[in-house]
Amino acid sequence: MNVILNDRFLASCLAASLGESMALPAEGMTPEQIKHTFGKIESLAARPESDTFYALPAGSTARQTEAMLAVLKASRPLPDLQGFAFNIKDSFNRFQMLWPKSATFPWPPFPDEGHYTFAFALPAAYRLCAGKNSVSDIADWLKSLSPVSVVWQQGVWIYLRLLSDLFKTDAEHFDRIAFVQKAMEYADEAESHFPHDYKMKRRMQLTEPLLSQPLDVVASACGDINNNADNVLAFVGSAFFKHHNSFEQALTATTNLGGTSGAVGFYLGSLFGALHGKSVMPDSWLGKLKVKESVEAAVFNYAH
Repeated sequence: MNVILNDRFLASCLAASLGESMALPAEGMTPEQIKHTFGKIESLAARPESDTFYALPAGSTARQTEAMLAVLKASRPLPDLQGFAFNIKDSFNRFQMLWPKSATFPWPPFPDEGHYTFAFALPAAYRLCAGKNSVSDIADWLKSLSPVSVVWQQGVWIYLRLLSDLFKTDAEHFDRIAFVQKAMEYADEAESHFPHDYKMKRRMQLTEPLLSQPLDVVASACGDINNNADNVLAFVGSAFFKHHNSFEQALTATTNLGGTSGAVGFYLGSLFGALHGKSVMPDSWLGKLKVKESVEAAVFNYAH
C-alpha cells in the first residue's frame, strides 16, 4: 500500500501542476476570448501578455503549483500558516511573473478566498490514507490554523477527504455516483467541524442536479468559474464526474471555458493523478512541464 500510495501521491501533485500548465493561458478569459485568441486550446500553450497577467512560455506553471510547493516545504508533517507564508512570499519575491500583476499578500496569505491554498489538503490526504493520522487528528489540525476563513476550512476538508479516498481506489472500480454522494457527505462533515458558513454546501447542492448538463451550464451556475472558493471546487467536482476517464478531455473541456482556469486545472488534475496514477498524463504534455523535477523532488523529500 505504501508504494502504491507514494506513487499516487506523486502522480496527484504532478497532474495538478500539469493541469495548471494546460489551463493557465485561458485564465481570466471568457470562452469567446479564448476562441478569438487561441481557436481551441488542446495542448500546453504559451500565455500571452495581458493587463492582468505576465506572458509565460508553454509548459509553465504559476501560483497554484507555487502554493503546493510552499505547502510541502512547510509540512512537518502537516503545514502551518507561518511556514506556508514564508515559503509562498519567498516564491512571490523571486518569481513575480507567476502571479497576477496586481497580486499582494495579506495576512492570512490567502488571496482569492484561499482557492489556491487548498493545496493544504494534499499532505493531509496523504497522511490520512497512510493511517499516519486519524480523521480526528486532521480535523484538529485544520481547526488549529488561525485566522482563516470557514469556507477555506470546509473546502480543504472536502477536498482532502476525497483525495484520500481516491488514493486507495482502483480506477476500474471507480463509481462516479458514489463520488458525488461522498462529496455531499464530506460537505456535511465540513459544516459540522467548521460551522456558520453555508456557501460551499449550497453551491454543491446547486450544481448536483446539473451533473448531466454540459459543462458550460455548470460553469454558468458557478459564476462563470470566478475566484470564489465554492465555485471553483463545485465546478471541479462536476468536471471530474463527467470526464473521470479522460485527463485530456477533461482538461481541454474546462480550459476552454476560461474563468479561474488555472485553479480548476490544478485541482482537477490532482484528482486524476490520485485515482489513475502517473499513466493518466500524456507523455507529450508531461515532457514539456518545466517544474516536473522540482515537484518530484519536493514530493520525495516530503514522503521520505
